[in-house]
Amino acid sequence: MTKWTLGYRYPIALTISLAPALTPMMVQAAPFEAPPATGILDSLCYDYVPKIEKPASDQDANVQPVEVDADRLEAKQGGTAVYEGDVKVRQGVRKFDSDYAQLDQKSRDVIAIGNIYYNDGQVTVTSDKTLKSNLDTKNSELEEGKYQVHGSPVRGFAKRVVMTNNNQNITMEGAQYTTCPPGQEVWTLKAGSIDIDQKEVFGEAWNASLWLYDYPVFYFPYINFPIKDERKTGLLYPGYKQSSSNGMDITQPFYWNIAPNYDATITSRFMDKRGLMEQVEFRYMPDPAHTGTLYFENLADDKQYSPSNPSLAGLSDGHRYLMNVRHGSALMDGSLRFGIDYTQVRDKDYNYFNDFSPQVGTQVDSQLQQSFTAGYYQPNWNLTSEVRRYQILSPYALLPHEMLPRIDYNYYQQGKWFDLAWNSELTKFGYDSGSAATLQAGERYTATRLHLAPTLTVPLVDAPGYYLTSQYKLMFTSYNQEVPDNLVSQDRSRFTDADSKQLTLKEGTITRTLPSFRLKGGVNFDRPLDWYDGKGTQTLEPEFQYLYIPYKNQDEIGIYDSTTTRQDYYSLFSDRRFAGLDRISDANRVTVGLTSRVYDNVGDERLRLAVAQAFEMTPPKVRLYPSNPESTNARSLLSFEGDARITDEWFAHAGTQYDTSEGEFTAGNGAVEYRTGKLTTQVNYRYIKDGNLDYRYPTNTALAEDLSQAGLVMMAPIADQWQMYGGYYRDIKQDVNIDRKIGVKYDSCCWSINMSLEWHNQPDNVTLKPTSEKVIGLQFEMKGLGSVGTGGRSVTLDTELLPYVRPFNLKGQQ
Repeated sequence: MTKWTLGYRYPIALTISLAPALTPMMVQAAPFEAPPATGILDSLCYDYVPKIEKPASDQDANVQPVEVDADRLEAKQGGTAVYEGDVKVRQGVRKFDSDYAQLDQKSRDVIAIGNIYYNDGQVTVTSDKTLKSNLDTKNSELEEGKYQVHGSPVRGFAKRVVMTNNNQNITMEGAQYTTCPPGQEVWTLKAGSIDIDQKEVFGEAWNASLWLYDYPVFYFPYINFPIKDERKTGLLYPGYKQSSSNGMDITQPFYWNIAPNYDATITSRFMDKRGLMEQVEFRYMPDPAHTGTLYFENLADDKQYSPSNPSLAGLSDGHRYLMNVRHGSALMDGSLRFGIDYTQVRDKDYNYFNDFSPQVGTQVDSQLQQSFTAGYYQPNWNLTSEVRRYQILSPYALLPHEMLPRIDYNYYQQGKWFDLAWNSELTKFGYDSGSAATLQAGERYTATRLHLAPTLTVPLVDAPGYYLTSQYKLMFTSYNQEVPDNLVSQDRSRFTDADSKQLTLKEGTITRTLPSFRLKGGVNFDRPLDWYDGKGTQTLEPEFQYLYIPYKNQDEIGIYDSTTTRQDYYSLFSDRRFAGLDRISDANRVTVGLTSRVYDNVGDERLRLAVAQAFEMTPPKVRLYPSNPESTNARSLLSFEGDARITDEWFAHAGTQYDTSEGEFTAGNGAVEYRTGKLTTQVNYRYIKDGNLDYRYPTNTALAEDLSQAGLVMMAPIADQWQMYGGYYRDIKQDVNIDRKIGVKYDSCCWSINMSLEWHNQPDNVTLKPTSEKVIGLQFEMKGLGSVGTGGRSVTLDTELLPYVRPFNLKGQQ
């Protein structure tokens, strides 16, 4: 079986590549991957590091001619040659200097003394003592040698280096290793003895200790370390953080390199306010077509559990766990594909993700998605299927419908004057009554849905600068629906007609056939601008769309996977008002839009402004739920989107939706960002008007509030070696802080310390009352050796709840 290698995970001695290997007149460094750019003073930190020199040709350096120069040469009786005074030996890129060198022609022994200097383009070695070597056996011994790896800050010292077995076996005594510049040795790794067999993957070190300045801080009786790019069983670096809910949080991973294509990471996570959690991750890849991960974590007894703790009220004891399975397979050159993404926590453990923040699983609206997919793909058609289930992470959420399964068949054909598509779907919707939320009483409606949608697209005009396209679609849908007598109260209220007070859901077979006609066109004008050295360009791009779909009452059909889409500029040019297939809105509308762009003299987009609105010839009658009122608006919201790169440092974004009938803004977002060098700052704001309760959380009146949030993030150098970063988000309407973070990092040439403090609102899916959480992060990094602590090696503008976003989408801009 061919072995395939998983992504690397290194043990705790990740970069302890201390030993250079010496040959007579040549030194060769053990493989070392130069660390990434380190420090904010890179250009100043490592100007002493020599560059890697490669031979001028691919010819083996050993067969190139040797040139020897010295002040004096003496040939003694017995075949001994003595070189004295400024001895220089050159062979290709190799350079060797010393004060004295002696060669015994019979024994082939070489002795070099004083001011020894060796440089082979990969490493430089110096010594004031003695080098002994044999040209035949390749055995060598060096006293008190210093080494510097080229192209890397790695350097060190060894009191004694012995090479045997044709330079394959290397022993170093009294060895030291650091990446700090000379005279700035903040940290040094010292070892009593190091053994390296260059035929093996790993070397060994005994009696090793880590020193900070002149003080030892950690001792290793024995360690092994990679000398090649391979993985190794061993301890990984521990992690640490301090938080209000979990207290001191320490993780210690152990890596098990089972085989090149199998490995496991076993982690002990101790939380002094929770207890000891065990985490196991197993990765496998028998070949590139089959890869996957099995993950499990278990907390036997959560100290926070008690029957009176409302956040854990759904549990009968303190046992908490999570399991995750991810797998992907591709067969027949990728035509046949299978996938699994399954995550589960203990039933009714609604706050597991809030408490422990596992980095696995797919969450949507407090639901853990459990998906099984399979598909067969060809250039013009595909057949796919999916079984999707959910685990609810809220006692108030309405139990969702599951796809058990869904089968799609799609076909595409492009002709000379038309495009033909066939989209079809067969889905069985059910639900797991055993996992119903605590406030639900009764059953949900279920159905099997068949949907067929042949589509013909005919370009009427397709020319540079303008286009006109027509599209004809026929949508047939059939539901075989079951409606129980003891329907859950939420469904009964939502499907009760506001006028007749009758339940509209229908038992049995329901069919719906709707044609659709769509005509879309646009024109592109452009003109030169005096901006950007007189080579700027401005475009004016009006576009329109006419959409017609007749009305059909669909109140008898349940809602299985549909919802109302939030409107923006681009959704106005869609042919759907609802996501999903349970509701197909009638339409007799004209949408008009106008986009204008400005390009600079190199073709990069500097400004984009777009505005659009739809006009209803007939107000749409289809509602998501019968309890909802019919729309009476003759116009859609007026939508605007704008992006600008004002200068090379200033960026801006704005987007709004304005209700022209009511004369008010319903949504908006904006951001202004300044970037120059290592300084980045952004002010942002978002607003959403929402006066209706979210049906998934009927008891959460807080969701009726309008969303009005402002934020500020900044990353700024405050000195040559100091950098500050942070973020602040606040809900103006509710007058509460959402997330606050402040951090500072000191970054020197070979070490750094990163400190952060963050307060954020920790959500609670049971009480619906977030609590203020404080997290302290501390990281100390020894560059080229490793880091201990939390957080990444670089500062970030992300906060716990809100990631940093650059909402500027301009062509040609990075």
